[in-house]
Amino acid sequence: MAVVTAEERRALAAAAERRRAGIRKVIVSLFANLVGVLIFVFVFFPIIWLIDTSFKNNSDAWAVPVEYLPLHPTLANYTALISGQASGDLSQWPHYFVNSLMTAGVASVLVMVLSTIAGYAFARFRFRGATALLMFLLVSQMLPGPSIFVSIYLLIARLNLLDNLLGLIVVYTAFGLPFATWLATSFLASIPVEIEEAAQIDGGSLFQVFTQIVVPLAKIGLITIMILTFVGAWADYAFASVLIETQSRWTATVAMAKFINEITISFNSIGAAAALLCLPVLVLFLFAQRSFVRGLTAGALKEF
Repeated sequence: MAVVTAEERRALAAAAERRRAGIRKVIVSLFANLVGVLIFVFVFFPIIWLIDTSFKNNSDAWAVPVEYLPLHPTLANYTALISGQASGDLSQWPHYFVNSLMTAGVASVLVMVLSTIAGYAFARFRFRGATALLMFLLVSQMLPGPSIFVSIYLLIARLNLLDNLLGLIVVYTAFGLPFATWLATSFLASIPVEIEEAAQIDGGSLFQVFTQIVVPLAKIGLITIMILTFVGAWADYAFASVLIETQSRWTATVAMAKFINEITISFNSIGAAAALLCLPVLVLFLFAQRSFVRGLTAGALKEF
């Protein structure tokens, strides 16, 4: 009978422990993947179902039993929206789409420019009350939008910007600017000040240093600010529904909400409109995904 030494017993025990650890790792991995799949299905099923319905005609959309896949797929819902021939309040969809694109685009550019200037001031110039002002900007973001609807409405009315897309741009810019200033301050503070000092020694003015050196180095952060502001303004319904009344000035989100009424609901038209509404954001993230992810972490640990 072979005698097992102490070293061999320890080796066998270590091998058994490795096998058990490997089994546990596989079980944990399978469980995590299962939970991830369930979360994905729970979160994205309504979106997938809506897009799936957008390729159905009216009879297939209301079919009983439910048709999970379109048996007669069609692009009629999309062509009707794009050509402006959709029914009801979606008949001017291209116009609503342009309204949303203009308000969100202009607001995101304004927020990016203004937050960059303000962030540079906070990051590079030490002045009394800077920290308190930054904290005030952060606290201002804690107020939910609906809680100040009345004050926003009265302010926009006093500015004679009710039922005007310029009023929406002002609101989107004002709401996006505080958080964007915080992000810009963090991004700009992470840029070594020695680079700017060297450029100034070479004869560069403060404006030249800011526009030709600081802004290009902070490009990733500025793209992140622009994307976040654009997405927030693009998806807004609350302020657009309160401040805009004339149908020709509706944004796409307002038009979609108006299209749903108590008598009839065209799920396939709503699905096509929702898919088109997601398209600009999807394209934006597709082309700026790497910059966006890097921008969210750039300067995160920098103190200012």
